[in-house]
Amino acid sequence: MNLIISLIYAPIVLFSLKYFDIKTASIYIFIFSFFWFLLNMKKGLKEYGFSILYMIFALVAFFVENSLFLKITPSILAFIVTAFVLYSYLSKSSFVIYYIEKFKKNLSNEDKIYLQNSTLFWFFVALTNLLLHIFILYYNDIVIWTIYSSFAWYFVFIFGLIIQIIHKKLFFKKENYA
Repeated sequence: MNLIISLIYAPIVLFSLKYFDIKTASIYIFIFSFFWFLLNMKKGLKEYGFSILYMIFALVAFFVENSLFLKITPSILAFIVTAFVLYSYLSKSSFVIYYIEKFKKNLSNEDKIYLQNSTLFWFFVALTNLLLHIFILYYNDIVIWTIYSSFAWYFVFIFGLIIQIIHKKLFFKKENYA
């Protein structure tokens, strides 16, 4: 659900700011986020936490009358993801392993070691995404911001995945991890 919301949040902000003043746009974003919160309330903080963040930034945008607070939300989320990946690397509890095991139950120990070691790579991918979010926010073109914040950021991670797959096929030797 969070991925779907991330796809439609930026276009909703673009539409709201194009046709309404900042206060009205903030109210619409708040209402949208509140309904999202209600839909996910029973699923746990991981699911509804993002909607709370969107509501907070909508309220701040409303009171300070600045659209930056609506547009900065994807950057804040990118920062949270980057911090999470760094924490995952430093704590030796790879999020990559967690997500792969959700889909593929039996990872070998060699694969787990390789994936834990690749978590640092994913930190740099997430950091690249964060820096692009900040640069595009600073560039101050709402159309480019909408494109990147809604779906183009996925391509950073897809590119990272392609690099990791190629790296594993070319350089991964199981005997080095046994």
